[in-house]
Order: sequence, then structure tokens, then C-alpha cells
Amino acid sequence: MRPSPVPDWPALGVVGLGGAVGTSLRAGLAELIGSSPSGLPWATATANLAGALLLGLILGWSAAPGCRTGGHRLIRLGVGTGLMGALTTYSTLIGETLHLIGRGRAALGVVYLLGSLIAGLALAGLGLRLSGLLERAHRADTTDGAGAGTARPESA
Repeated sequence: MRPSPVPDWPALGVVGLGGAVGTSLRAGLAELIGSSPSGLPWATATANLAGALLLGLILGWSAAPGCRTGGHRLIRLGVGTGLMGALTTYSTLIGETLHLIGRGRAALGVVYLLGSLIAGLALAGLGLRLSGLLERAHRADTTDGAGAGTARPESA
């Protein structure tokens, strides 16, 4: 696949807009949560774990039939790549882990790092699972109950 000589301006625009919103959300979350007396960086953990769950949902949704092109593609790029990419911050996770270790809190640093990674994977999996359940529920609502694929009347 050859790169296009013309930039995909709509895609770049939604990724940039999503990134601006995600960065603002992360900064607001850090301000809201503030510093922890224990030294555990709760704001970063919260952003990363919420982002993992939402990325799982987005990935599952975008894999559904009919969600891979057009406007769905732009939503996936804006929310998944832009917003979630800016909200989550794994470079900060590593920096904070090293900071904890450097302050003599190696056990807390290791628990923070491994806990974040394991919980993030679990939440991403949960998001994928939830998106599948939501998709099946949506399909069940739009069929006649016999799985024939016909739409239900609006009054049903």
C-alpha cells in the first residue's frame, strides 16, 4: 500500500481534536485527584485504567460489521487514537515507577507498575467483552426474535 501524497485532513483533524480533549481530561483528572499521601500516582493510574477499558470498548465496537469505514473510521481515529492516546500515559507510568524506586519505595513501584499493566489488560479485555455483549443485545433488538434479520416495527 503506497502512502497517499495528499494528507488525510479529516483523519488528522479528528486525531488532533481528540488529542486536545484527552490531554485536557488527563490534566483535569490530575488536578481533581491531586497528590496522594502514600506516593501512589492515582491520577495516572485512573487515566490509564479508564483508558484501557474504553479502548477495549472502542476496539470491540470498531470490529463490528459496518463500523470499519466512513464516519465510523473517523470516530475510531478521533476517540481511540486521539482522545484515548492522549488520556493514557504509559511514559508517565514508567517515570513515576522509576521515581518511586528512586525514593526507596521499590516494592510500591513494582506493585504500581505490575498492577497497572495487569489491571489495564483485564480492563481492556472487559471492554472487548462488553462491546460484544452490547453488539449482541443491539442485534437482538433489531431482529424479529427468530434470528431472521428482519427489522421490528417501531411500535414493538
